Amino acid sequence: MAIDTKEIKDDLDRFENLIKMINFDYERFFAKVLKHPPIVYEREVNKLIAKYNLNQITNTTLRFRFNNLVARYLTFRDRWNKKMLEYEGAKKSAADILKTFEEVKDTDVGDHFFAEELNKLPGNINRDKIEALILSKIDEYKQKGYKEIDVKIDIEEGKPKLRIRPIR
Repeated sequence: MAIDTKEIKDDLDRFENLIKMINFDYERFFAKVLKHPPIVYEREVNKLIAKYNLNQITNTTLRFRFNNLVARYLTFRDRWNKKMLEYEGAKKSAADILKTFEEVKDTDVGDHFFAEELNKLPGNINRDKIEALILSKIDEYKQKGYKEIDVKIDIEEGKPKLRIRPIR
């Protein structure tokens, strides 16, 4: 069953507009202007993708445009999913990790029980980032109820390998 070229062009124009609307609505959702993410528009996009994945587009120009739109949509969808995890509190953003580091650093003047491990790091490695990462992991373990945590830093192939584990 051949699909009319004009119908494909109209669907691709609609697909492009839907991507723009979804992106705009997600930005409004994360800014807390909207109460819910734009699920209805996403369903429409998924229907268009399914429609043209089943029926091959024979016109190479239209197929190229369709593939680019799908790639753009998938890129945006990954970004939205990451932001959604941060929004729901399931994943900490880099800014949150650095904020936690600054809070702990203000109270604890860098004299940690793992300071000796940090001194093992070569000069070309950013100690502040490593320290922030260690502190965030320690904070996670403490929230889970662990009181003692072991920290080891090994250098493998010029890169630091962190081994942070609770002591039972």
